[in-house]
Amino acid sequence: MNFPIIISIKSISLSKQEKNFISKIKPFGVIIFSKNISNISQISKLNQSIKSLSENTLIFIDQEGGIVNRFKKFKEFNFLDNFELYKIYLRYPSLSKQLVFLKSFITSYYLKKLNFDVNTVPVLDLPIKNTILMIKKRTFGPNININIILQKILLDNLSYFGLIPIMKHIPGHGVTNKDSHLTLPITKLSKSSLLDHIKIFKYFNKIPFAMTAHIKYLSWDKNNIATFSKYIIDNIIRKKIGFKGLLISDDLEMKANIYNIKEATQLANFSKLDVILDCSSDLDKYREIINSFNFSKNYVNVFKSNKLHQYKKKLDFKSININHYHELYNQLLKNNGF
Repeated sequence: MNFPIIISIKSISLSKQEKNFISKIKPFGVIIFSKNISNISQISKLNQSIKSLSENTLIFIDQEGGIVNRFKKFKEFNFLDNFELYKIYLRYPSLSKQLVFLKSFITSYYLKKLNFDVNTVPVLDLPIKNTILMIKKRTFGPNININIILQKILLDNLSYFGLIPIMKHIPGHGVTNKDSHLTLPITKLSKSSLLDHIKIFKYFNKIPFAMTAHIKYLSWDKNNIATFSKYIIDNIIRKKIGFKGLLISDDLEMKANIYNIKEATQLANFSKLDVILDCSSDLDKYREIINSFNFSKNYVNVFKSNKLHQYKKKLDFKSININHYHELYNQLLKNNGF
């Protein structure tokens, strides 16, 4: 059974040490960043090399498009932010739905062709008045009904191409004006206000993976961020939201995690996280996690159930004229003055 950790790697190819580590430990996942991508052929071969070392290791990428884009050097991945598509929806719903379809179809096509297994979408955070721009631009706005319509389009395309989704950032990152990459966000929102933010996660609670928010929700837990909160995971995520899938931490390298790796792993054991994500590319740090992080019952059950096999699909990429989809996307923007 693969170890419940998602790691990152340092460069555009695997070092000897990384090859040995992946082959021996067989991590649950490897996440790819811009630093790992030089050209299309290279990233496809890199992903294949990871699979050759550990067949069941999943290849992750955070390719939302817009502000979060690991392929900034490639015109094929040049799309509007989700919030821009939400604003278009307010005036032209049909146009917005077409653009979301094309953005997600094109993105999913390339990711699958490049041997990725998981795209860390959808972003289900609902922004409020003071939500930090780094989160707001990645959302489909504050209206839950519009979110459901547009997220379904995105998820249908992921499913068509056999990519596994991750809903994030559970139980909601829209509640803060702080960036958890840089500092510890704390929200004083009431329990009733917070419940408005979990409704959309509840609607999509059958998604197989969810990523936690590194936020301290004082109304629920005054001491711990959601990632390390047994109360939030048990009572909010598992019971109120009804999420039964694999719960994955956001990156432990983010500044919102104030703990060293030993402390963080102990807290993750206590809160019953299923999978740890750490993007440090530090093999020594990963070995510390492996020495102390426990396999959760949920992880074992999900892994043994083979539920993820439904996402394994073989596609005839030659039958898809992807340039046609690009042309449609660009023409729609041009015809409507965007």
